[in-house]
Amino acid sequence: MEQAEGAPPTGHSLLPGLTVGGYGTVQFLCPCGSRSTAAASVPGAGGGQEADAQFSRRARLDLSHLSGIAWWEPGPAWKILGEVDLQDIVQLPRHEDGEDGSDSSSYVALDRLYADYRFSDSLTVRAGKFLTPIGRWNQEHSDPLVWTVLRPLLSESAFPTSATGAMALGSLPVGQRWIDYQLYVSGGGEWRANPHTHRFEHGAGGRVSTELDTALQLGASVSRFVEDADPATFDLAGVDATLDWKRLTLSGEAIVRRAEGGAGGVERGWFLQSVVALDEHWSGVARLEAYRRAGEAATSRTGLVGAVYRSGRHWVFKVEWAQPGAQSAGLPAGLLSSLTLSY
Repeated sequence: MEQAEGAPPTGHSLLPGLTVGGYGTVQFLCPCGSRSTAAASVPGAGGGQEADAQFSRRARLDLSHLSGIAWWEPGPAWKILGEVDLQDIVQLPRHEDGEDGSDSSSYVALDRLYADYRFSDSLTVRAGKFLTPIGRWNQEHSDPLVWTVLRPLLSESAFPTSATGAMALGSLPVGQRWIDYQLYVSGGGEWRANPHTHRFEHGAGGRVSTELDTALQLGASVSRFVEDADPATFDLAGVDATLDWKRLTLSGEAIVRRAEGGAGGVERGWFLQSVVALDEHWSGVARLEAYRRAGEAATSRTGLVGAVYRSGRHWVFKVEWAQPGAQSAGLPAGLLSSLTLSY
């Protein structure tokens, strides 16, 4: 069975061409004392205020995701995919904005709904709602696929994570290598817009990536867009890389976002993550990240260390400690853990 982009690694065939799957994640957050009184809001990408969904002043048990994915391939050239995600629908103790980030309130999200028509390996046309092709993390962010509970700040603050519009994607032969590309345009009007995230008023951009060999992958992204909450036009450029060496995987991303005419200033961020396989099931993970918002004198920084247990196809356990820098109030801090079951 071909795995859909961004889908969990399991699925069940119901009818010829129709596959369903999904995952559920239970998350436990236990903030450390030194951050428990930090301000719950952090500046958003549009210059306003947003509360981090993984910030909490108190210990919290949370059914953070209950995601259902279905994809239908009625013919060799067609694929239709949809994903609905029930976010934070059960929380103990009950959600309170004064104690938890307001972005952790319950919500039913339409993450993706699109149709693909494949002309050849070099060209597939996609229409609908899809994940914005900026970097790797945003397109592979579902819990079964990533190594940490905490999402890097640059992947949720610098750009809208979803777009409704059209995309052309494929692989092109260049010399002895293949170049993968994604080009998209969005006219706004996002389907089932998530109030906890930014969304496009309009935008366009793309990403290219390649494997220099089986161990090294490189990517570059560009985008020009206007958010519905901010009239400024933003230009964004980013790079990403993944290196596999023996039992070690290094990955990282970096972005720069500049407002046209300098009215909104410059934002920039990066993260570097390492994962080392300890045995067949256990891995250790560490990540450093930094993000500086426009108009702020200080850079927000976070360090993270943790461990991951992958049983194989169906469940993943993660536990980690996140420690923001002294001038990073409002970011998640302390113990974060999760148990994800794919079905």
